[in-house]
Amino acid sequence: KRLMATPMRHSDFLLSFLVSRGLFLLPEMGLLLGVGHFVLGVPIEGSLLLLALVIIVGAAAFAGIGMLLASRTEKTESVSGLLNLVMLPQYVLSGVFFSSSRFPAEAQPVIQALPLTQLNDCMRAVMLEGQGLADIGWRLAILLAYAVGTFALALKWFRWR
Repeated sequence: KRLMATPMRHSDFLLSFLVSRGLFLLPEMGLLLGVGHFVLGVPIEGSLLLLALVIIVGAAAFAGIGMLLASRTEKTESVSGLLNLVMLPQYVLSGVFFSSSRFPAEAQPVIQALPLTQLNDCMRAVMLEGQGLADIGWRLAILLAYAVGTFALALKWFRWR
């Protein structure tokens, strides 16, 4: 209610959440990647700059999804349930725990449309195979479309009461 009394634009308010999360994102990911690489021996074959770009675009996509889901609920408890509803199928289908290529060919278009599939495949391509921007550009475009689309819908549908 107090935010509604300020002259802040709604888009600035939602963008501030993205920026604040982004400030913590890169140090956290740097620490995780450092531990993975130096302690666990996970290779990083590709560009660290490209890997940072993948992380930022992926985080923006999922932040947008979170904001979109939050914009449709009245209570915090409802958001938790909606997030589980959206994320659980992605955990199962997107190659987090086992290869998404093991699913039937009929399911592959749906699996490839999921943002977590694209994020997993981008990170694997850069880290393990040393691929460049030209190789993963279409995957990043899908993630960016999720980020822009969900942020725009959240801004439009957010309940500002």
